[in-house]
Amino acid sequence: MAIELCYIYFEIMSTIKKFTDLEVWQLSNELEKKIFSILQTTTLSKDFALKDQINKSAGSIPDNIAEGFGRGGRLEFIQFLSIARASSSELQSQLIRCLNRNHISKELYDELFELTDKTGAKIGAFIKYLNGSEKTGTKFQNRVSPNEKRETENEKRETIHTETAAKPLGAYPHARKAGNLLFLSGIGSRQASDNKIPGLELDAEGKIIKYDIEAECHSVFANVKAVLEASGSSWDKIVDVTVFLTNMKNDFPAYNKVYGEYFKDVEACRTTVEVKSLPTPIAIELKVIATI
Repeated sequence: MAIELCYIYFEIMSTIKKFTDLEVWQLSNELEKKIFSILQTTTLSKDFALKDQINKSAGSIPDNIAEGFGRGGRLEFIQFLSIARASSSELQSQLIRCLNRNHISKELYDELFELTDKTGAKIGAFIKYLNGSEKTGTKFQNRVSPNEKRETENEKRETIHTETAAKPLGAYPHARKAGNLLFLSGIGSRQASDNKIPGLELDAEGKIIKYDIEAECHSVFANVKAVLEASGSSWDKIVDVTVFLTNMKNDFPAYNKVYGEYFKDVEACRTTVEVKSLPTPIAIELKVIATI
C-alpha cells in the first residue's frame, strides 16, 4: 500500500496533496498517539530522561515523513524517510528499556513494538520504491539542464549540430538523420576545445614540420563519439566507416593499431583510402554511418 501511495504521490499530485493523506504518515501518527498515552498514564511519566527520549523518537517519525514530503524532491524525501525509519528503530530500543524498568506490561510492550515494527517496514518499502524510481519530484518537474535541452532538441531535428566536436568548416551539419540511420559529415582531428590539431607543428609558411598520427587518431575518434552521442546514437552502433589518410604508406600501421583498440568489438565495415590532402593540415578524416 505504501508503494501504491508513493506512485500516486509522484504520478497524480491531484490525488495526494497533503502528507496527511499518506498511509505511512497516518500509521506513524497513530503510533505517536499511543506512545504519548503511555507517557501520561504509566510510571514512565516520572522517568524524565527516558520519557523525553521516547517522546522525541515517536514524534520524529511522522514529522520527518511530513518534512520529506514537503521538500518536493525524491532524493530529499528518501533522506527524511531514512531518518524516520531510524527513529522507529530507536523507539523500539527505548520500548525495551520501558519493559526492563517495569513501566509497561508485556502485553502493551508487544502491541507497541509490533506497531513500531510495522511502521518501520512500511517506511522501508517506501524508500525501496523511491530508490528505483526515475521520478525526481515536483521541485524538479520542469527543470532541465542546458545540455539535456540541447540533446532533446537534437533528437527532434533531422540535422545535428553540437559544441562537443570541432566546428564544421562550411555550411553543413555534424550529422543528419534519415529514418533509423545517422550519416556523419567528414570528421577530422581538430580539437573541439581550441580547434588545434594535436601533435602538429607548422613552419612560418604554414607547411607541416611534423605531425602525430596516433594523437590525431585519438582526437578524430573523440569527435566522432561526441557527434554520435549528441545525435542519440553511440559508438557501438557504427555500421560503416570510410577513412581518409594523407600518407597511407607511413601512417597506416599506426592508424590501424589505434583503430583496432577503438573498434575491437564493433565490427563495422571499413574502407581506407589515401587522398592528396584534406581541407586543413590534418592527416586523417572519417566518414561514418551509424544506426540510432
